[in-house]
Amino acid sequence: MKVPKTLLKDRAGNIGTLAALSLPLLIFSIALGVDYSYLTLQQRQLQTEADLAAIAAAASVGDAEQSAATYFALNNLPISVTGKDGKVIPAVITPSNAKLTQGTALVERGRYTADPAIAPEARFKTATTDADAARVMLSRKADLFVSSLFMQNSLTLSATGSAARSKTASFSIGTRLASLNGGILNALLGKLLGTNLSLNVMDYRALVDTDISVQPFLKAIATNLNLTAGTYEDVLNAGVTMPQLLTSMAAVEGLSGPVRSALRLLEQATAGSKVKLPLSRILNLDPKKGLTIGTGGDWKMSINALQMISSAAALANGTNQVALDLGTVVPGLGAVTVDLAIGEPPVETPSNRLGAPGTAVRSAQTRLAVEVNIDGLAVLAGLRVKLPLYIEVAASEAKLADIRCLGGSASNASVAIDAVAGVAEIALGKVNPSVLSHFSDEPRVEKARIVDSALLSVDARAPGEAMNLTKTHLTYTSAEVAAGTTKSISTRDTLSSTIQTMLGDMELEINVKLLGLPINASILTSALATTLGAVTPALDQLLYNLLLVAGVRIGEADIRVTGVSCKRPALVQ
Repeated sequence: MKVPKTLLKDRAGNIGTLAALSLPLLIFSIALGVDYSYLTLQQRQLQTEADLAAIAAAASVGDAEQSAATYFALNNLPISVTGKDGKVIPAVITPSNAKLTQGTALVERGRYTADPAIAPEARFKTATTDADAARVMLSRKADLFVSSLFMQNSLTLSATGSAARSKTASFSIGTRLASLNGGILNALLGKLLGTNLSLNVMDYRALVDTDISVQPFLKAIATNLNLTAGTYEDVLNAGVTMPQLLTSMAAVEGLSGPVRSALRLLEQATAGSKVKLPLSRILNLDPKKGLTIGTGGDWKMSINALQMISSAAALANGTNQVALDLGTVVPGLGAVTVDLAIGEPPVETPSNRLGAPGTAVRSAQTRLAVEVNIDGLAVLAGLRVKLPLYIEVAASEAKLADIRCLGGSASNASVAIDAVAGVAEIALGKVNPSVLSHFSDEPRVEKARIVDSALLSVDARAPGEAMNLTKTHLTYTSAEVAAGTTKSISTRDTLSSTIQTMLGDMELEINVKLLGLPINASILTSALATTLGAVTPALDQLLYNLLLVAGVRIGEADIRVTGVSCKRPALVQ
């Protein structure tokens, strides 16, 4: 045996000694790693349980607590459920789960709004009525091995799952209802299409009163383009000519004879058109764009026939600006000349859309310069008055605010729309026609000569009136959705009151050509008011029909919901 002094100098077996000293620490580290891995696994399992329980609760949201408790019992999970009212449904304990750690679940009913503008944590709001979503907050104590020896209190795991019904609606913004003038519409629509049209008022009325079902329409388009194996997105992005569009519209079942006749007349008039336009600028089908045409799907969407044609015509016209000489096609008015510019439709928010709450549609921005010749009244008798009007209508917007699933069927739901009519400006004066279609520039309204005779001349200008933007909340019942009910919003008074306001602010410059001729400015202004007031109804019809093709109205908007669907619940958070 070595003496202690020699033993201290001996270096044999040092690796074994270090290994023996380090082994407890290594084993402890491995044990902590096992604890952490098991803890991660438990957290994932708990999150899965919370998610599936939320789906079960949202599937029967009226009895959400019991639905969640049933899910836990069927999956042999010892978890008690507490509702918002404090009522507790105790956990189901069986011999097979008696040794498992018990947990608790708090179930909340509410409404979920899938709006990107709302922070994710604020999209679920608790609600006792009209609830269509459920949130399950699950917690239980973690099972640990070595770590439990060093922790005074057990670690509690928690997970939250939220589920809501997948809700979509098809809606549109535009204009439909008013008196029609076939001469104006033929001239303007024909100019956009590059042809001559001879449709009568009855033809246009038939198109205004008809809806085209989008799903069979797109199938017909796919057949024409040999894209039957493609997706809806493929069809919408493919170029389609005006004759192909009209042929596909006529292929939809259920159209009346007058509608088919009008479509046939339009197809014959545009037979030589080779211009291709993407339907994605007219229709947005984001939730369904990945589906193949053959798959279809249980969704419903319609578009007004004249709105489809006029939107396509505006796209087919490369410059989106037309100049018209309407002559005397408007009763009560003399010669009428028009310059109309239609802005490019928004790429992501065309006027017709299928989407979830938070999505929006917009109309096209429009500018209109009209010059009307009118026979003067009162002291202006015998004189011709030239009335130059400049109208600018900014894009109107409708946002899908909410869908409330009412149960019974997938289409039994109410829809809420927040709509804002575009700012409208009506001014008296002349603008440079060359800048009308440059929507990044602001046209300048200058004085215009409205009376020019051997006796006197009158130059006038009235500043434009910008209407206030006010949001209007519209609600559509399931019956109104089924009927395709149109609801209108307005941010302006009638055209008559607008003209009266302009006259009150009108700047007049009177030049007497015959010396000694007595002229009273107030009498002249009154005579102008009388003259313009007499032709206001005719101006109303003129402006409506001109803007109808662009799908807008002066300071107004028409909104429709043409379909709604409530699907099975899905995870949302």
